[in-house]
Amino acid sequence: MTQRKAKKRSIFKNIGFYFALIYFALTVLLIVQLFILGMIPMKYLIPIIIILVLLAMGLCYLQLGKRLSKLNRILGRIIIVLLSLFLSVGNWYIFKTYHTFGELTDSDKDVSVVSVVVMKDSDYETIEDLAGQNIATTTLGDADVMSNAAKDLNKDISAELKSYNSVDAYGDALYNGEVEAMLLNEGMRGSFEEKHPEFDTDTKVIKRYTYEKVAKDISKNVDVTNTPFNVYITGIDSYGTIATVSRSDVNMLVTVNPNTKQILMTSIPRDYYVMQPCQDNQKDKLTHTGIFGVSCTIETAENFLNTDINYYARVNFSSLIDIVNALGGITVNSPVSFTTTVGGYSIVAGDNYLDGEKALAFSRERYSLVGGDRDRGKNQMRVVEGMINKAISPAIITRYTSILDAVGGSFQTNMNQSEINSLIRMQLDDMSGWEIFQYSVDGTGQGSTWSPSYGFYAYMMVPDQATVDKANSLINTVLNDGRLVQENIGY
Repeated sequence: MTQRKAKKRSIFKNIGFYFALIYFALTVLLIVQLFILGMIPMKYLIPIIIILVLLAMGLCYLQLGKRLSKLNRILGRIIIVLLSLFLSVGNWYIFKTYHTFGELTDSDKDVSVVSVVVMKDSDYETIEDLAGQNIATTTLGDADVMSNAAKDLNKDISAELKSYNSVDAYGDALYNGEVEAMLLNEGMRGSFEEKHPEFDTDTKVIKRYTYEKVAKDISKNVDVTNTPFNVYITGIDSYGTIATVSRSDVNMLVTVNPNTKQILMTSIPRDYYVMQPCQDNQKDKLTHTGIFGVSCTIETAENFLNTDINYYARVNFSSLIDIVNALGGITVNSPVSFTTTVGGYSIVAGDNYLDGEKALAFSRERYSLVGGDRDRGKNQMRVVEGMINKAISPAIITRYTSILDAVGGSFQTNMNQSEINSLIRMQLDDMSGWEIFQYSVDGTGQGSTWSPSYGFYAYMMVPDQATVDKANSLINTVLNDGRLVQENIGY
């Protein structure tokens, strides 16, 4: 008994025991995290675990084994230190990956921001300065949000609220001095661009009210590794937090078939004049659905495309810039040469290397293109294709952490984490390429068409039903395991 106790004491006095213990703990932590992450196929995971366990056993022997020279023990400790650093970095990468993907799938809320806006050259600096003044509000957009903002404003100051039922009249009231300030749902900020294109620089914000509400669960979950599915990409016209409710300026349905390895991207013009459930089934521009939340956009698209949408992905201007830069830039092929209105970037016919700012300018441009919004939608698909191609290339390995930093908090989806993990695991398992196809629905421009969100008549694009029917046929082909060929798309 005394001999056994003495042996125990000698182990704890052996510094090599602590080297071995730390290394063993880091090894176990890495193995546990790899299982929790669930992204690595078993054919890779099992050999990795075997190697890790064998290394741990070998290094433990170099510290605790009998009849080892002092030199071997010292060399073992050096190796343990070096490999422990490697294991620590690996554990950090895995933790960061899991945390980032958790942020991507945190799509259970919509955030509405209502600002108190005054003219930039006014003397008003704080909300208290507006006490007793006239402040504009509106009946347009999300009535509940505006009602809550009016109540909160009245808690801060006593003011006279004047309601307007037209975006033009609403903006004009501030510009012509009819009111001293306005309550503005930030999701509607872009609505002033037609009448007051310099609105952002002409005004300033002196107070913000923020409202969060639980977003409706609209996912239609499937086994994404063997069942075709639809993902709707909505790009909101704002910077900052991705959960902010705003107009849906990018509208694209991505149909994915994991069996045939084909992807169909269908672009929909932002000005498409379609029936909207969130506006009592009145027709309005598709972009305005975003003001009422992503669920309104999805339900509207499902109705006129006559297909179920399983998931959505939401990005904004900040997202695109950050993600493209994190990827190290992307390459897109433009059929024509043009200069972007924003930034003055020169785009050549053929391949173009784009960084984040240039990619955003390229994807937003319509005035320099013959097809206007139609061509803009096609360019947006080219940007998405460029991002996909870069993301599945070996180059992503060297930029892994920067990509994680870029997408965390600036990209949102209702596809759950286990589904994303399954897709990544499937891709790593076979490393097969994907065929990507593009199609755009079309329409006819029509002025003087009623917009319930604007409260006046504006330009719309009336859908060309033949192109909508063709889009539906192409989507069904992919969903039903058929194979697309470029000649049948005519793009």
